[in-house]
Amino acid sequence: MSSRRKISWILTLFGLFCGILYVNLAVRGGTKDWFGFLVFAVLPLGIGLILRTKTKKARAWMEITPEMEKSILHLAAEQENLLTAADVALNTALSMEQAGEALEAMRRKGQVHLRVADNGALVYEFQAVLSMEAKLNAERV
Repeated sequence: MSSRRKISWILTLFGLFCGILYVNLAVRGGTKDWFGFLVFAVLPLGIGLILRTKTKKARAWMEITPEMEKSILHLAAEQENLLTAADVALNTALSMEQAGEALEAMRRKGQVHLRVADNGALVYEFQAVLSMEAKLNAERV
């Protein structure tokens, strides 16, 4: 969970908690402290909900679609199972940032292994895509 998402949850829950407390105090004691209610309940709740919707929208475009995954797998088969984000960006419709996010998403799923080149570039190794020679040399189980 990202820090932005955690903060949005904390603010939302804090705003709800304070709102319940202020309503309870208003009903029981007749308190009319609107400034405290606005500052400690409405403001954190509103900011928390706005942050939650923004993080959901930001995450939505970063999720890898089946079409993106398929085009990356085709490219990996052509490139001997080794790709960088630049390779994906050059050979697909994805931007450099989207390519990096897509490869990272595939790595988190366990579909790709990460290597680091001598110059520090991240190289993603696809083991699911095998050449015909590798398939023929596979041992029987």
